[in-house]
Amino acid sequence: MDKPHRQTEWISESTRGEECPLVSVVMPSLNQGRYIEAAIMSILGPGDQDVELIVADGGSVDGTQDRLVRLAARFGGRLSWRSGPDSGPANAINQALGRARGALIGWLNSDDLYAPEAIAQAVAYFAANPASVMVYGEGEHIDADGKPLGRYPTRVPTAGIASFQSGCFICQPTVFLRRSALAEIGPLDEGLATAFDFDLWLRLFQRFPERIGYIDRVLAHSRLHADCITRKQRRLVATEAVRLLAKYLGHAEDHWLRTHVDELLAVYPFGDVADDLVNAVTGFVGELEDCLEREAALRLWDDLNQDVRLRLALPGLYVDVGPDAWAPQVMEVRVAAVPSAWGVVRLECDHAWPIEAPLALALCSSWGWAAQVRIESRGPFLLDIPVAGVPDGQAVTVRIAADQVFVPNRFPGGGDDERGLAFLVRRVSVL
Repeated sequence: MDKPHRQTEWISESTRGEECPLVSVVMPSLNQGRYIEAAIMSILGPGDQDVELIVADGGSVDGTQDRLVRLAARFGGRLSWRSGPDSGPANAINQALGRARGALIGWLNSDDLYAPEAIAQAVAYFAANPASVMVYGEGEHIDADGKPLGRYPTRVPTAGIASFQSGCFICQPTVFLRRSALAEIGPLDEGLATAFDFDLWLRLFQRFPERIGYIDRVLAHSRLHADCITRKQRRLVATEAVRLLAKYLGHAEDHWLRTHVDELLAVYPFGDVADDLVNAVTGFVGELEDCLEREAALRLWDDLNQDVRLRLALPGLYVDVGPDAWAPQVMEVRVAAVPSAWGVVRLECDHAWPIEAPLALALCSSWGWAAQVRIESRGPFLLDIPVAGVPDGQAVTVRIAADQVFVPNRFPGGGDDERGLAFLVRRVSVL
């Protein structure tokens, strides 16, 4: 049985107050003091008296509350805030929604920014389209310093609910909603730690497929930085999204799982998984395989069983070859912590180009060791990386750069493979 959405006083509270603003923007906050003032100014700075901001702070200890006191004095009743414990961002947003009085609702995180005229654009859209219950626009990613990183991959509403299988195509801070629609479908699901916005979009598309609008301009800037949920909780983000797709659409596409596996491999062993990579991957896929169609799940397991990256990986040690064991022109060997008993990390390799050509490799380690190796002709060869002199427990990265590569699609039978390939890695061991 599906867990019911937590019902609070937020729907009834939203009618309190004799003079209601046209737009209420809710903002969850927790230790984002570096960004929150800019976020608030993007809402209230333009001076529109028909906009209120409600901040639900989870008990920040980084100076956020001092900023809120100062800004509340500046903006008067247009900015209200409370600080105290909550059970997560969905709960914080629901608390803020409980105090919202506007007919239209915006939701801006305390590290994001509205683009100029974003609120005015949304108000104008709803005025021109009275049947619409939701509108969203284009989003732009920015870094911690506000530098643009690129557009969010947005699609128009006519793409339909099934298009969420390809990924979430709605940038959350660009969304504006009618409060009446939220009253009908209920608040955010507080049982979700990361995908509560994705769940809301799926519910809205399911309930109001013809009443969702789009504004073809950048409405918000979504900030990506080291502490944001999108980057810190990748497995949970993927897990919740896959389960939601299975709930609303019957199944999830397997690329959601494949993408997270690739994310694990891209940083192992310096990411969240520092020990047994194979167990981490098989545990993740095993947890979610029932959310896939059976044939897709079988193909995924078959591909993982043949993925050389997993076969070569040792606990705490990874060689970033391709799934077929081919090394790129620049390859890394990564070790989380070198045990004192290790003397050499050995790579058993193969110069397997389709033509005879010498191959020169430059090896350079993070602790200062370097070497040059030249392989004169095709065939097996060894790369021995000494680690005996590395302090016990120190992390190590070794960079191996080839002087040249071959591209398979330039040779008969190469298909459409456009990768630049240096050599094969057949086996990894520690001596």
